[in-house]
Amino acid sequence: MAFKRILLVEDDKFVASLTEAFLRHAYEVSVAYTAKEALEGTARHMPDLVLLDLGLPDEDGLVLARQLRTRSPDLPIIYLTSRSSKDDVLAGLGLGGDDYVTKPFDPDLLMARINAVLRRANGRAVQTAWIGVGNSEGRFDIDQDLRKVRTTDGCDVALTRAEFDLVVALANARGRILSRAQLLDAIAQGVDRDVDERVVDALVSKIRRKLMVAGLARVPVETVRGVGYRVSTD
Repeated sequence: MAFKRILLVEDDKFVASLTEAFLRHAYEVSVAYTAKEALEGTARHMPDLVLLDLGLPDEDGLVLARQLRTRSPDLPIIYLTSRSSKDDVLAGLGLGGDDYVTKPFDPDLLMARINAVLRRANGRAVQTAWIGVGNSEGRFDIDQDLRKVRTTDGCDVALTRAEFDLVVALANARGRILSRAQLLDAIAQGVDRDVDERVVDALVSKIRRKLMVAGLARVPVETVRGVGYRVSTD
């Protein structure tokens, strides 16, 4: 069986060398030290996953992530960076990043995160129909295969990948309360714990706002104080 291809985008040659040496026993690894090299490399051969540093010498990593997403919307991206502020995490996840791992990192932990992201990318359940979420006071529909959300009036709601995955987790819980940690696991495996709750709260706030703009008078995503969130049901 052929190894999965990983593109490591890292300008620090020492960090890149250590990371490549660890990963090459399980993956086919190529290294790009700049955004330009990364774009040239993906133009020749699209990888199965990208490990992306945000602090590149010729371009911000978030800009590169947007460019990679344009070329391949389903390409798994794990941010591997020293940036850990809430704004950086939200920006990365908002662009569709699958995970956010901060430096310094444990190599075994990174390997586990890579494996988890690849499993999710390769094993997403196929859904064949729209399913309703919420109750009679506030309801919307999702299609997990198309990765779309729309109101019962037929208005499409544009959610980021992280927002959509969070909504799916709540929908699949069928009214059960999910903690912020559980919801974070549904959208990314590696975000630092000191920003976890703020990231989830901010994403829920954005989801509510988008659904209200789309016409929902009452958004069925409820806050359970001190515990987490749930979707209200009839």
